[in-house]
This record gives sequence, C-alpha cells and structure tokens, in this order.
Amino acid sequence: MPYGGVLPLDRVTQAGTNLWFTTERGGTWDAGTLSRFDLVTREIVQFLSLDTRPGNNLGARPEGAVLVIGDEAYFTTKQGGAGDQGSIVRVNLVTGFATNLYSFPENTAALRNAGLQTGSTPRGGLTLIGDDLWCMTSAGGISNRGTVVKFNLTTHMLTVVTNFDGPQLGGQPYGSFVKVGDAYYFNTFTGGSTFGTTSITPYTLPDGSTLWTTNTLSLGAGTLSRMTFDESGNPQFARLIDLPGGFCQFPNSEPTPGGTNYLFFPTSGPNATPGAIVRYEISTGKWTNVWLFPTNAIYQTNWGTRPGFNGLTEWQNELYFVNRLGGVSNLGTIVKYSIPSNRLTKLTDLTGVHPDSLGNPGTGANVGTVVSENDRYYMYFPLARGGANDPAGFTTGLGTLVRIPLPPPPIQLSLTPAENNELTLSWTGGYPPFTVEAAGDPANLDWTKVLEGVTNRSVTITNVSERAFFRVGGRD
Repeated sequence: MPYGGVLPLDRVTQAGTNLWFTTERGGTWDAGTLSRFDLVTREIVQFLSLDTRPGNNLGARPEGAVLVIGDEAYFTTKQGGAGDQGSIVRVNLVTGFATNLYSFPENTAALRNAGLQTGSTPRGGLTLIGDDLWCMTSAGGISNRGTVVKFNLTTHMLTVVTNFDGPQLGGQPYGSFVKVGDAYYFNTFTGGSTFGTTSITPYTLPDGSTLWTTNTLSLGAGTLSRMTFDESGNPQFARLIDLPGGFCQFPNSEPTPGGTNYLFFPTSGPNATPGAIVRYEISTGKWTNVWLFPTNAIYQTNWGTRPGFNGLTEWQNELYFVNRLGGVSNLGTIVKYSIPSNRLTKLTDLTGVHPDSLGNPGTGANVGTVVSENDRYYMYFPLARGGANDPAGFTTGLGTLVRIPLPPPPIQLSLTPAENNELTLSWTGGYPPFTVEAAGDPANLDWTKVLEGVTNRSVTITNVSERAFFRVGGRD
C-alpha cells in the first residue's frame, strides 16, 4: 500500500497557509490520514497516519471534513475505534499528538434494542455549537437509520440528541449541519413520507417536455430538515421537504446558503433521472428544482450528471460543484450554476489516470473550498480518483487536488477627507495591482490616471483643490 494519504473524499479547511484534509486510504497502515497542503511550498504533507491496532485504535477511513479550532483539528472516521463503527478524533496541530475522543459502539440488534447504540459510520464533518461538537451518523441508533449526537469538549461525554427513524425524521444523513441565522439545516439521503412507497412524479425537462418518473422507494427519497433551539436550549427538529422520487431523490450532502433567504442542494437521483439542483426558500418554506440533469447524451457531455454526491460551494451568486459522471470522458465535470441567470457552465472535464490528469471524483463526495492565497481567491477541489499515479491495487488512481481561479469580489470604495487638500481612498475587493483614476466634470467624465501599480487597498491623494470623482480598477 502507498505511504502518504490517498483518496481524499470531502473538502479542505484553510488554516493560515495550510489546507487540511482527510484521506480515506493510505498512510502507514492504509487506514487513512490527516494531511495538509502547504500553500507556500506547494507540497502535500502527511501529518497523521490513522491506526486501528489494539492500544492505538484512533479510527479508520475518514470521509468528512476537518474542523480546526485554534491549534487542534477534529474529524470523524467511519470505521475503526473500539466498536469498529467509527470515531471522533482530536489532533494537536503543533505536537501531532492524536486522541480518540469517542468510539461508536458495535452496531448490533441487541445494543439498538436496548437503546445503547449511539450511532455508527459518521460520514460528515463536525459542527461546533457552544462547547459541543455535533455530528450525524449515517447508521446505528434505535432504528439503524442514524443519529444526531453531541460530544462535550469539557466533560468528554457523548449524548444522543435524536434517532433518525426513516418516515418522520429521515435517515442516512451523509453531510453536516449548515447554520443560517439561528437555525441549523441538514439533509438526509433517504427517508421522509415517501418511505416504503412508489413515487410517481412529473418533471419538466430543459426542452420543455414532461417526463413522468416512477420509483419504488423502500427507504424514501430523502429530506431537508432544520434544527433550532428553544428558550431552554433544547434542540427542536422540523422536516421541511419530503423529496419525491426521480431527479430530486437522494441528497448526499448538506445544503448551501445562496443569499440570506435561500438554500440550495444537489441530488443524485437514480440512473434514469440522474440528479437535480433544488432550491428552498427559507421565508416561505417553498421549494423547487431549478436544474435537472437528463440522460440526453448532449446534456451529459455538455454539463455532466449525478451532482448529488458532491456538495455546492457559493461564490458571488454562483454555485461551484463536481458532477460524478458525464463530460467528454464520462468521468465527471466541474461546473458552476449561476443563481441570477439560472445557467450552468462547464468549467472543465475530468479524466482518468495519465500524467496531465486533473483527476475525477470516483465514489468520493468532493466539495470545493474558497481559499485566500496571495491576495487572490481560488476554489480548491480534492478529487478522489485519477491523477498521475496508479500503483498496484489502485488502477483508478490515487486522487488529486485541483485549483480553479475565482473572479475578484466587487470593489467597494470609500473616501475620507484630510487636511491640506488631501484625501484617503480605501477599498475592499478586487485583485491587485490597482489603478486609481480621477475626473473633475461629472457631466463629461474624462478620467485621468492618478496612480497605477498599487498593491494595497488604501492611497492618499494630494493637491485636491477642487471637486473630483475617483474610481479604482484592478486585475481580473
């Protein structure tokens, strides 16, 4: 097995000049790793090799993102630990010392029936609420549909907050919590009122035609739900959407805020109706699918399909994400969806193993992260397959880390008058170097270059004796 982390499944977390992430495989014992990408040296460094040997059983095969709090990182594993059902791990990022904070117990019928099975196979990341780390497990609990749990950082006690049941609360959550206002939103992959039913649903395709879908949903099509806290601090759960069968079934990741009043999330759908993007309006509770991914060969090549396995990341009213299939090689695409214009744009095709391969998602649940780097912004995507390396036993590749340049934030300019005919211009947004221009006639603005090659976002203008107008421009 290879030394070093391979097969990254979720997203990176930026802390200074390091991007932290977990890998499902690799490391000394092939149980996965905690790794980092150094933005200065451009190297990937294995920081921790996970281990399941007796006496040092940290956990194995992590799938979720890393939560960094100060000098410590926290993440879940979906295997290993004392019960081989996953664990919660803490790592000191200075010393490298790692601790198994909690091992999920064996997932047996006897423990479930006794109410002692706290959950198993957590696949998402951790969320800090107060002094507790919250997460969801994709299985285990009373009904074996998963649980919501919280782990207290002071007492080191884990509490089961609620058990997913399938029909009412949903089941099999694979993602994490997302906070909007005072509420925490999440998806479940299955469950809802479609549990154990046959769903017959009409969909309007991009060409205007209507497609009726029929799906037998033994476990349900999935849900969107919300967690809030009452005045006493007790969590309250509400199911917001019962997803129907077809394009809109099976949300694999958490929702993403788009503005202050909307949530968006992708679904994977079954093979015949391979996914959609769903929008939920927080103020009204209404939802709709805003984009479908039909099986038409042209659509598959132009945009890709099966987005629901990978979450959305918002940047300036556009949602960036990975499609698992489709594109030129049918190994997926990276695309962006414009919220204002309701348009989808393919950014690149993903490919298999070769020296110039960007990689591909394979069976990963890869999500983008907006990263600040050298006074610019980029979207980083870990991809779980493809790349240049395919040693024995890994014929589909070991995965890659892909960077996409992002457009600059809009420039917001402010002016502060000073003494002696001076003024200070300050701004946010844009990419350097900047150019400052001035004009004196508001009716016929004839702009004159005042400064150029400016690398910071504040300048002082001297000899301002008359009324003037200013503007600032940067690089794309």
